[in-house]
Amino acid sequence: MKKYLLTLATLLLITLSAKAQKLTVVDSDGNGIHLVTVLTEDGNMIGVTDLSGTLLDVKGAAKVVLTHVAYKSKLVDMSALQGGKVTMEDLDYNLAEIVVKPKPLIYVETYYRVYAFANDSLRYYLAGIMPNSYDVEKKKVKSGSYNQSHGEFSLSMGVSITWGARAQEFNAGRIHKSGAIDLVKGGKARDHYFVTVADEGKGRQKVSNPEGTVGFIETEKDEVRMTLDAGKMQMYRNKRLGQDRVLKGREKAEYAYEFNVAFNLDGDGNATMADLVMSSDHWEWNGGKGRMKLIIETYATEHAYIDAKDFKEKKKVLKKMYASPMKLDALEAYATSHGIPALTPSLRKVIEKLPKKS
Repeated sequence: MKKYLLTLATLLLITLSAKAQKLTVVDSDGNGIHLVTVLTEDGNMIGVTDLSGTLLDVKGAAKVVLTHVAYKSKLVDMSALQGGKVTMEDLDYNLAEIVVKPKPLIYVETYYRVYAFANDSLRYYLAGIMPNSYDVEKKKVKSGSYNQSHGEFSLSMGVSITWGARAQEFNAGRIHKSGAIDLVKGGKARDHYFVTVADEGKGRQKVSNPEGTVGFIETEKDEVRMTLDAGKMQMYRNKRLGQDRVLKGREKAEYAYEFNVAFNLDGDGNATMADLVMSSDHWEWNGGKGRMKLIIETYATEHAYIDAKDFKEKKKVLKKMYASPMKLDALEAYATSHGIPALTPSLRKVIEKLPKKS
C-alpha cells in the first residue's frame, strides 16, 4: 500500500509538472497580438501566438523571450505573470511621409531578418539592407543586390509585396464595399479568398471566411496593420476551387503560414509597395529534417522620390558602406539607428555561434 501511494504521488507530481502553461500576449488596448515569436533564453523556438494572442504551452520554460515586428522585444519571467497574461509595448516605428513628388521613382530602403529553425533549434540567420525603387507609372519594383543573398531578399520582399497587396485590397474592400470580398481584375476572378470584413469598433475589423476568423485589420490615423492566417485562407481556397492535390500536400506537411503587414494609406484609401512600413511572415511545415519554421521580418527604413541616376548612386553608397562580408555589428547599428528593435543579447549569442554562410 505504501509503495502504491508513493507511486501515485510520483505520478501526480509528474502530471502537475507537465501541465501546460498558457501565455497570452496583448497590446495596450487589451487586444491579443498575433504572431508573437516565443523563444527560450538560449534561442530555441517554443511557438508563436495565435490570432487571439495565445500560445497554449510554453513547454516548461521559466523565462521566455517575446519578439514581434511591431512591438518592443521583451524577456518575461513566467512565474511573475498574473494569469499568464503579458502586455507588449508598441514599437512606435514611424516612417517619414513623402510630401514632394518631383521625380518618377519612389525609393524604398528595407532592412530584413531571416530566421530558419529545424525542430525548434535555430539553424540559420541572415540580415541585410536592400535598396529598392518603385516606378509609380509602370507599377514595377526593382531591387538592388549586394553582399548578401539576393534570393533570400527576393523571398522576403516578394512575399511582403504579394501578401501586402492582398491585405491592401482587403482593406480597400473594407472601405469601399460591404460583405464578401472577391478580388477581381479585368472581369476575371483572381485569388478568391472568400473573406468578409466586420467592424468591431475602435478602428478594428475582423476578417473571416466560412470556416471562421482568419485575421484582423487595425487602422490608426493613416497606418493600417493587418494580420492574417494566410495558411487557412489558402487551404480553404484550395478546397473551394477543387485543388485537391495541393490541399492534400499541405495537409500532409501540416502546413501553416501566417502574415502580418503594416502600410500607409493615401487620401483615397489606397496603397502600393512604396507604402510598406513593415511585415512579418511565418511558415511551418514538415520537411526532411523534421518540423521546419521560417520567419522573415522586413522593415522599410527610408522613402524618397528619386530618378534612375539617384537609385544607382544609392546602391553604390550602400554597397560601399556595408562592404562584404556584412558584419552583425554593422547591421545591428543600422537597425538601432532606424528604430528597429535590436536582437536580444541571448539570441545574438546564439546567432554568433551559428556556422558562417557564404
